[in-house]
Amino acid sequence: MEAGSQNVQLIENLVRSVVTEVLRVRTAAPKFTNGRPFEKRIARENSGSAAASRRSPESHSAGRRMPWESPSSETPKPPVSFQSRAVSGTSANGAAEKASNAAPTSAGRRLKAADLLLDKEIVTLRDVAHLPQNVQKLIVPQTALLTPSVRDELAEKGIRLARYSAGSIAALRTESPAISNRPTSGTLEVYALFTPYHPDPLFPAWIRSGLHPNLRSGFVCFDGLRSSMAKNETLNVLFTSRVDEALCRLNRDEKIRAISSVSPQRLEGQWKDFPTANTLIVDPSELGIYLTGQIVQRAAELFYHS
Repeated sequence: MEAGSQNVQLIENLVRSVVTEVLRVRTAAPKFTNGRPFEKRIARENSGSAAASRRSPESHSAGRRMPWESPSSETPKPPVSFQSRAVSGTSANGAAEKASNAAPTSAGRRLKAADLLLDKEIVTLRDVAHLPQNVQKLIVPQTALLTPSVRDELAEKGIRLARYSAGSIAALRTESPAISNRPTSGTLEVYALFTPYHPDPLFPAWIRSGLHPNLRSGFVCFDGLRSSMAKNETLNVLFTSRVDEALCRLNRDEKIRAISSVSPQRLEGQWKDFPTANTLIVDPSELGIYLTGQIVQRAAELFYHS
């Protein structure tokens, strides 16, 4: 009997120790905000992940929640889709997109009234010193060199600088036929006939203003002038005392559109009526050499930049 009591006592002690150990393990098990133990959370998450993986890989990655994340009754947000973004290339690292944004493109565009295209490799102060007041953007090639004085002049006038590639400039000229055949440099083809005034004294002032006068000589009649002017794509300037005769004879050629003016202000009005004019006739003996130079300079601005 005594031996049986000892066995019962041993069994009771063993049961108590097992119960104590189970209670200790359960007390030490990690708990979460909803009170579910770690093992149950793992089982539930595994079952949910398996069901999600059968639907689609995207839903598996989007619906899975790590054990340390607190559960929420809210509907999980759908994964962010990047298909709505406009991508210019298919490169994984975005190199194609960067290349497309490296230089502005002019495809399908035309030069605006406030844009000025200056297709020159070296831009100096004389090229921008006398720009029209309506110019707001100066377009130059990507490889063009600008002197510091040019940048200062553009900043002072509030003119933006845009660099276009050679292809963009070619496309821009194609889309803007009004200026496609017109040189951007301020070249003047200067003639003098039947006048005591020679245009040479005005050349230094014109050069300082960015113009490039080229004196044509050796002509004895208006018919010879007409054949020479018809070949030019620049602005023709004729000094003569026979203005009416010159207008009559020169305008006989369909490639010549000659006008005459007596002041820069009047010239602006005439240019609105005849925007395709390419020849200016002036009489220095009536206007004076100083006013004549101003009229020619204003005509060049309207011809090359309007």
